Amino acid sequence: MPMVHKKMVAIVAMCTLVLTLAIFTGAFEDKLSPINLRASQLHTGERYLVTAQVIELQDTISANVSAQENTRVASRILAQIETIAVRAGQAVKQGEVIATLADEQLQATVKQVSAQSAANEVQLTQAQKQLNRVSALLDRGLVARDQVDNWQSNVDELSAKRTALMEQLKGAKVALGYTQIVAPISGVVVERLVEPGDMVTPGTPVLDLFNPASLQITASVGASLVGKLQVGAELSVRIGASERTLSGKISEIVPVADNLARQFLIKLDVVTPAGIKPGMYAEVYLPAQRVKRVLIPRKLVKRAGQLTMVDVIESGVKSRRLIRLGSSYDEKVMVISGLSDGEILAM
Repeated sequence: MPMVHKKMVAIVAMCTLVLTLAIFTGAFEDKLSPINLRASQLHTGERYLVTAQVIELQDTISANVSAQENTRVASRILAQIETIAVRAGQAVKQGEVIATLADEQLQATVKQVSAQSAANEVQLTQAQKQLNRVSALLDRGLVARDQVDNWQSNVDELSAKRTALMEQLKGAKVALGYTQIVAPISGVVVERLVEPGDMVTPGTPVLDLFNPASLQITASVGASLVGKLQVGAELSVRIGASERTLSGKISEIVPVADNLARQFLIKLDVVTPAGIKPGMYAEVYLPAQRVKRVLIPRKLVKRAGQLTMVDVIESGVKSRRLIRLGSSYDEKVMVISGLSDGEILAM
């Protein structure tokens, strides 16, 4: 009996499988007869043959205006900010005092070292005179040799001290000069980073400057394009919303790509018109290339909101298809995707 039961289960499972396959393959549905298109369903109007044409394609890349001469002015000593004479947007000249630091302690140090140096000079003068005196007495045999040696040691010690004090005084005066922070270049203040009363240490940024007369364009270029560029090549540049196209010369191509974006940085020198500032948006036009692209008459494009479509004829039947457009060329427009060379459109 167990053997018969297993056979029955196997037969039932096989029948179920066959029935399922028959249902999915439509064995129990009425067969549809082939569709024969009537003449009224076929497109009989004018047609347009889609062809790829050779055009000059000029790519553009996003860029930024940046300062070629840009510097951050920092403090060289530990002191408190006393005054800041400039604000953001203000023009300054090279060597102009732009900030001052409290100098009372340094002034006191200079005075103290100066006094020590003066006192040492007096002692050195007296010791030199005494050395000359005992040296003369030694020649006459009136003093012992050790007295001359003692005074010689005093003179040598005071001379060494004079040298040390001179260096110390020089360092104190240099540090005192650092309390007057001057502009290292002529330019415009970008931002003041501290305010009067703030304590600064050596290396603390005080303000940023840039030279508006030496601006440049910086852009990132993909690996496939950077090989076609070289230093000295001229490219067209458009800055911001300006309709003017400027000429820029590639001054630098950074040979190492960015690890994340895989882009190479290029820099272009350009003579910018008045009013252009660092950070503005720009566009760089790369050299034109002759390529094959699909172009169709603009009048064949149908629009529905943001969508663009054309009527395509396939097997004599007209159907609507979405396409993506590119640049315009007179009365024609480039089709980036959605159409291929050789297809037929309804006019």
